[in-house]
Amino acid sequence: LKPQRCVAPAAPSAEPRAAARVCARVLSGHRPQAAMQPRSRSARQGLKTKESLEKERLRNRTGGYFRYEDIRSPIDVVAGCPSHIGAKDRMNAGHHCEEVNVYERESKKLARDEVTEVRRARGLGREESRWRAISSQELASDARVGRMQADPMMGRKNVSGQPYNIVSQEYNQSPAGHQLEHHDNMIRYRSKVRTASIAMRNHLGFNPIIGEQTHGISIPPPPRPPPFALA
Repeated sequence: LKPQRCVAPAAPSAEPRAAARVCARVLSGHRPQAAMQPRSRSARQGLKTKESLEKERLRNRTGGYFRYEDIRSPIDVVAGCPSHIGAKDRMNAGHHCEEVNVYERESKKLARDEVTEVRRARGLGREESRWRAISSQELASDARVGRMQADPMMGRKNVSGQPYNIVSQEYNQSPAGHQLEHHDNMIRYRSKVRTASIAMRNHLGFNPIIGEQTHGISIPPPPRPPPFALA
């Protein structure tokens, strides 16, 4: 027969026991303490002074004694109280800010008044120019009427536009009629001169075979204005 080995009973696991202890602490109201956070170098250097050390001791004092309250600024106000004002609103409050606001309002008012005055002056000048033009036009019309009334030849009746009779084609026996007749005679004379000039340039009337001028070219004498036309 083989000898049998004696095996000791296994010890209970540690995890169930730790869980049981945690449950017992929770049920009894015990809370595990948090681990202390290490201090930085600047905090350790700040605690070296006597004032900082005393404040730290008063801050961490326990019992029924006075507990130190760390107030960074004694003039700070609790948010929500009537005397509290925000950081941005503080910059827009006070008599200095009100003076700046008054100056800005007055500047805007002056600029608005200046723009209004400039527009008013421009409109006034334009209106005065318009009325001066109307007055000048009326004065010119009155002066024209006065000249027409003062001229004895202005009110003639049945006077044609040209000094000749459109039916008989005869010139009127007047200085204007004689001037018109002389003007027409000069037009006819200049046409004769132009005809002779063109004929001479183109050798009109010259026979190259016999070498003689077969047709003569002449210019009539210039017309003389009648004495009555010079009046």
